[in-house]
Amino acid sequence: MPPPTNQPAWEFLIVCKDAQVHRTLAAAVHAVGGIAHYFSDSASALTYVTRRKLDGIFIDTRTEGALGLVGNVRRGGSNRFAVIFACVSEDQEVSRLLNAGVNFVLHKPLDSREIETVLRGASQMIENERRRYMRHPLAVPVVLKAADKEYNAVTVNISRGGMAVRCSETFTPGSSVHYILKLPRNEQVLGRAEIPWSNTQGLMGIRFYLMGEQAKKTLWTWMERVQRGEEGG
Repeated sequence: MPPPTNQPAWEFLIVCKDAQVHRTLAAAVHAVGGIAHYFSDSASALTYVTRRKLDGIFIDTRTEGALGLVGNVRRGGSNRFAVIFACVSEDQEVSRLLNAGVNFVLHKPLDSREIETVLRGASQMIENERRRYMRHPLAVPVVLKAADKEYNAVTVNISRGGMAVRCSETFTPGSSVHYILKLPRNEQVLGRAEIPWSNTQGLMGIRFYLMGEQAKKTLWTWMERVQRGEEGG
């Protein structure tokens, strides 16, 4: 199933050198209303992946560096939870690919109708990741705690996976912090996070990695209200 009509089309990256594989994959992506981007080598694909959010990645395992690309995506930033499809020959061992983080295996010769079926099967994973990553503009106070010190900051946007904040003190990427986020309606979300990036303008990214079940429920419920238009942020 394609995404709801009020959402952007799914975006996929195809990484392969085989023209026929490319055409078959692109046809299947277009058939479900998606957008297909293309690179013939792993190095260029990885550069693209680091600067653009994608819904899924198709990788022909005959492409040089294919397994390394899978690993780099899974260790990366915004696309580390993207759905990865591996296109393999019948004689290839797939266990290493699955262990590296591949979600679906497509056997050659590829059939566009079979790929469409796999895409529809992956739709829930894609939509779950979209909800996790969807960022909502929000300017509310947040307290950051690191090295026994507290810093007052203000959020710029927030998603299920993290938030961007503006703070007079920026931390080194990779640092761990505790946070107290104050949502509208006097609700609070507490947890622990990692700083994936920061810049000289006082902006930082904060990636959630430890959050209690009640805190998750509070944040998720608020985001659902925003999606329904019940909250102005």
